[in-house]
Amino acid sequence: MKTRIPIWINILQIVILTILAFQTYACYINPSLFYPGFVVDENTSKIIYTLAGRNAVMAIISIIALARQEPRFYSFAFLMHSLRELQDMFIMPLTSGVFVMFFVFLFGFVIPEILAFWKLNTMANHTMEA
Repeated sequence: MKTRIPIWINILQIVILTILAFQTYACYINPSLFYPGFVVDENTSKIIYTLAGRNAVMAIISIIALARQEPRFYSFAFLMHSLRELQDMFIMPLTSGVFVMFFVFLFGFVIPEILAFWKLNTMANHTMEA
């Protein structure tokens, strides 16, 4: 029995995938797109390429989750997204000084991702019982 993933979860995943793809591109190709004034040199290249690699792997997991439409794997992707966003939610205001970003991350990403994780986990558990 194939479980149908709610459309809002697929839309949220597409939004997240779009952001991850942009961040990956920016970190590998042109970091100043995402971090204005960032200079890639011997000291910073390891950091920016590590971030690019992290984002690329998360984007690949997002693509697989979208393609498979399997609740258990999809819930793993959203667990990963929500844990990353929780960190970013605190880091962004500290590094940028823009404290409204805390609430953007909280209401725009963290809460919806946690809700998606719970929904997908519930769906996966019901699929196993059937």
